[in-house]
Amino acid sequence: MTLAAIRATVPGRLVAADLEVRAGEVLAICGPNGAGKSTLLAMLAGLIEPTEGRVTLAGESLAGMSVRERARRIGYLPQAREVAWDVDVATLAALGRLPWRTSEEANRAAIQAALETLDLVALAARPVSRLSGGELARALLARVLAGEPRWILADEPLAALDLAHQAALMRHFRELAGNGLGVVLVLHDLTAAMNGADRAVVLDRGRIVAAGTPGEVLTEGRLRAVWRVSGEWLAGGGGMALALKG
Repeated sequence: MTLAAIRATVPGRLVAADLEVRAGEVLAICGPNGAGKSTLLAMLAGLIEPTEGRVTLAGESLAGMSVRERARRIGYLPQAREVAWDVDVATLAALGRLPWRTSEEANRAAIQAALETLDLVALAARPVSRLSGGELARALLARVLAGEPRWILADEPLAALDLAHQAALMRHFRELAGNGLGVVLVLHDLTAAMNGADRAVVLDRGRIVAAGTPGEVLTEGRLRAVWRVSGEWLAGGGGMALALKG
């Protein structure tokens, strides 16, 4: 099963994007600020409709799906960390069940699994107004996971998380992909993309300029061309680390 953008254009933000995401993989979308990363992710989620081209899921146009059906299949975590009401963490996670008409037992099991996955069980009764930035980020992701989507699209999911929770979350994304889900992450952390993604795409000024394995696209030459920085990748500790040069 694939989620695909086909020559998709959003005026002023994205130009003729061609991208295919496969179930069972973690795809990282990388690029500097203003490159079009969030626009591409929202378009893949069906929240922005391209003026040209189309977005499909398993060959079916997203534009032709009902909102409920799309919400069941695609879980989307936006970059903005905002909650309109001061509900507790468990109630926030429970909102992920709204697209489903399942039993209370199934709903409770899905919510509990999401809270456990994100180390939030102890915070289940805490109002979101009393959460730290990192705790709120995890609670919002719990809402996505509670919906049990087959595709997870997350915009900067590592932002505001401490190192331990960043590492745990990337491991969980990999586990989800191993279980057959498609995972698409917008990442500014190129080290996380290099070590945690199966494939990566690089955007620059609204265009996809490279796609392939992280090692193929996050090259030192592309760091200079796209991010305008000099750096080198260093191997060690079972992964790669990016060392920037002055």
